[in-house]
Amino acid sequence: MSSASMLGAFVADLKLATVPEDVVEKARCALLHNLSVAAAGGILAPVAAQWAATRIGGTGARALISGLKLAPADAAFANGCLTHARAQDDVYFPGLTHVGATTIPAVLALAEQRGSTLGEVLLAIVAGYEVAGAVSTPTAQQTTGFGFRATGIYGVFGAAAACGKLLGLDAAKAANAIAIAASFSAGTNQAWVDGSQEWQFEVGQAARSGLEAALLAEAGGVGATQAFEGTSGFYAAFARDADAGRNLATPLGTTWFTRAVTFKPYPVCAILQAPVVEATKLHAELAGASFVTASIRLSPPEAHYPGTEGCAPFDDPGSALMSASYCLAVALTEGTVIASDLFRSDENGLRDSSHRIDVIADESLGRQSFVLDVDFGDAGTRHVEHVGDGTTFNWQRAELEQNVQRLAGEMPEGIDLDALIERCFADLGMPVALVVDAVIAGH
Repeated sequence: MSSASMLGAFVADLKLATVPEDVVEKARCALLHNLSVAAAGGILAPVAAQWAATRIGGTGARALISGLKLAPADAAFANGCLTHARAQDDVYFPGLTHVGATTIPAVLALAEQRGSTLGEVLLAIVAGYEVAGAVSTPTAQQTTGFGFRATGIYGVFGAAAACGKLLGLDAAKAANAIAIAASFSAGTNQAWVDGSQEWQFEVGQAARSGLEAALLAEAGGVGATQAFEGTSGFYAAFARDADAGRNLATPLGTTWFTRAVTFKPYPVCAILQAPVVEATKLHAELAGASFVTASIRLSPPEAHYPGTEGCAPFDDPGSALMSASYCLAVALTEGTVIASDLFRSDENGLRDSSHRIDVIADESLGRQSFVLDVDFGDAGTRHVEHVGDGTTFNWQRAELEQNVQRLAGEMPEGIDLDALIERCFADLGMPVALVVDAVIAGH
């Protein structure tokens, strides 16, 4: 049996009763987290909003925040861009993929059209996270090294699997949806280098393409049987290793990839979350004392990840949120990082401060680990070491709710944050449209 067939069988056979309770709870947390960062992301996604405003005549789904009526595929794109706009959406680190921003917008768009329940949506989210995890884990490092954006090429599988589950596709059709998605995979990391905006659009397009792949399969579309392991298939093309596509589904149902999904406290790159947290702690400890110089040591793949070594000023906020020196300068100076800070890289103080921070590749460090050294002049020096083990920011509900409440000040008036929290953890039979209602300003 091909990998696509095995993945399709997993999706078709998945039942809420067989999913561990903690995995379902994680899906609820992911729904809340991604919708809350979307609600606070409007300032960073004006292009997607303007594009959505031109898609007149669509019905069935809605754009988050504005409530604009859209066709499901258009809503998936616009909301995917919005969810990723702060780069604060969840991340599956082993696969370097923002699964939530591609999967959840696609599922919600289709769910609104179909009148689906919260339980049906949560099951679809789990299906999407599991398939995206299975496909991305073997080769995310290799494909990133070849210049491909992991979220662009792997996120589409999460959206396709999730939408296939919501549509109730049988094993053969679910396999076709996932196989078709393999030909819709796209995205490079050049945007981080050039300071352009594809980093948002890639995520929206992955959400849209995954939804379309599922709808095509439902309509009778047939995907390549050997979509993954074939000599001209997905892994041969993107990872240059066709054998990596064999037996992808083996861990599914025993190793729950959803459990490894982590969340983010700040609107910065996933690589920089823990360093920024520590920098804010130093700011608080020293009562905002100015720093003289600083350095951040990262593993070579993370230090050299496109954008990490970027220097202020920047033309696009996406470049700012990727820059280790700039994000740390903001955190050390302001004691936090909010979305509006990503537009301040041309200010003399922050720009000059960021130029006093060195980013160093250290081969002794593993991924998600770092060493931060800061010289505060008369206030002394500080040395912080962090060893990443995959558990940092793997929040449960209480921690997540605290972070969501912290975002309230960056959301437009009319977002019902209390209702959003309550409804994400509501009875499984609740119409999921009520969750979307909470993220429509003034609904």
